[in-house]
Amino acid sequence: MHISKILLLFPAFLASMCDAHPLAPYRTFEVLPSAPKGWEEVAGKAVDLSTPITLRIHLAQENVPQFEKALIDMSTPGHPSYGNHMNQAQIDDILRPHEDTAAAVKSWLESKGFENDLTFKNDWIVVSTTIGKAESLLQAKYKVFRNSETGKNVVRTLSYSVPHNLHSSVALIQPTTLFGSTSAMKSTILKVEDPSVLKPAFFSKSKLEGIDAACQSSITPECLADLYKYKDYKPTLTNNTLGVNGFLEQYAQNDDLSKFLKKYFPTAKNVTFTCTPINNGKCTQHPSEDFTEANLDIQYTVGASNPIPNIYYSTAGRPPVVDLDPNTNEPYLEWLEYMLNLSNEQLPQTITTSYGDNEHTVPQSYAIKVCNMIGQLGARGVSVLFSSGDSGPGDDCTAKDGKKRFVPTFPATCPFVTSVGGTVGVQPEKAVSFSSGGFSNYFERPDYQESAVSSYLSSQADATTFKNYYNASGRAFPDISAQGSRFHVFVRGFDQLVSGTSASSPAFAAVISLVNNDRIARGEKPLGFLNPWLYTVATEKKGIVDITSGTSRGCSGSIVGAGWKATTGWDPVTGLGTPDFSILKDL
Repeated sequence: MHISKILLLFPAFLASMCDAHPLAPYRTFEVLPSAPKGWEEVAGKAVDLSTPITLRIHLAQENVPQFEKALIDMSTPGHPSYGNHMNQAQIDDILRPHEDTAAAVKSWLESKGFENDLTFKNDWIVVSTTIGKAESLLQAKYKVFRNSETGKNVVRTLSYSVPHNLHSSVALIQPTTLFGSTSAMKSTILKVEDPSVLKPAFFSKSKLEGIDAACQSSITPECLADLYKYKDYKPTLTNNTLGVNGFLEQYAQNDDLSKFLKKYFPTAKNVTFTCTPINNGKCTQHPSEDFTEANLDIQYTVGASNPIPNIYYSTAGRPPVVDLDPNTNEPYLEWLEYMLNLSNEQLPQTITTSYGDNEHTVPQSYAIKVCNMIGQLGARGVSVLFSSGDSGPGDDCTAKDGKKRFVPTFPATCPFVTSVGGTVGVQPEKAVSFSSGGFSNYFERPDYQESAVSSYLSSQADATTFKNYYNASGRAFPDISAQGSRFHVFVRGFDQLVSGTSASSPAFAAVISLVNNDRIARGEKPLGFLNPWLYTVATEKKGIVDITSGTSRGCSGSIVGAGWKATTGWDPVTGLGTPDFSILKDL
């Protein structure tokens, strides 16, 4: 399997080769040639070495290929293990770091005088210290960097080292080199419009059977129900919930949801959602403030899935923009640690997230750690969806080294995520120009998509035209797509139109939640990790509508003609296509 090669980038513990002496010579563990684009060192700004910092040292896990194989098997239709999801104790038994791994790292830390400053978790160690002591421990130099977009300052280092004998024992140490994107963790909302200026802008004016012609110009819950063929399905209450992730101090508003449902889904006018705070997150209700992202997500998951319970997970932390605070709470890790500590009965069966970073702004060790944890959610029966992004092949298409390259989006590139691109119009439904897609520079292409993606690469002119700008062996994204343009959303009490793949991910997640509801009602298991199932049903031409028109655009003119065309089969704009619930629920 290709994914095993990816995850084996986690340093595997090699007991027979590892010198356990804690004072072995240091070797660079991770280095950045410069601060990521959008960040610059603040000249003359000294770091107070007495500033407290909390380091988290993640240990290398054992048996990653074994876990990966189990995840793929339980997610592949027709396999004897299909649907046999695990609990966290079973996963921990497989992945738990070797006792010698923890002992070696602990010995190193104690030799540096940290014996009273350590807290031990399942596969990581917390070190409570100061920046000065962290610099000595990691042979690093912390500096102050400023974000050119927000003006915020952070304390980070461009490199750090650990004893060479521990390179196979350590997976990740943060906060060190994690800067994130130029606007912190970005929502993928693209555009907000006033619905009073609507024009029937898209395609033919003739009516598509069963779909209101108004859906050509803007999207409501009824449009999605008609288009994706779940209008006549009535969910029953089962042990099935739908989760929505919220970051960046975005809080879903009950008042706006009530107004939205009253206008667009009156039979559910009294329905609400549960808010769960994570990492000191909040469930603030301020209907006069602009919470467009949160309202978009919750209004369209509730509007499609009622009466399935919806949970809004409000995670604190805005990576990495905190004034001179080295203790950045990274929302992805905080969220994942919280979720993995829940029992299977407490987990949602489907969860959607509309946030992401340019892949190259995230250290590869960190990206792999997050991806592995998402895979653990999949193994526990949770379908994890992320929007693909809103910049086509990339925004300005400048790589970490300054060269012109297409820029993929993380976590959409994680092989254990179902990445959702965007479409527009209903006659026909076509790729929307901003839908992000392409190929990862961090993760190799997994076997489940090898056939579909290889077919695209060998047959499409775009693949040849832009061959110098992307990694042809990388994990390809998106996997799937859904409507992403001009969604009616209530914000601060008023109806407005919102565009972006931030709309696409909750729209597709709602369909998956309905499929899970139907499966559970029949006594079957929820889908869990979706991608092997999706690529199987697409190959069999069941339940996925292929999108064959439309083109993405990006790179702000820095790469002439940059973009991907939608075509027959998988493509880097719409993935495999859009869902047909009436078929998917019976597969």
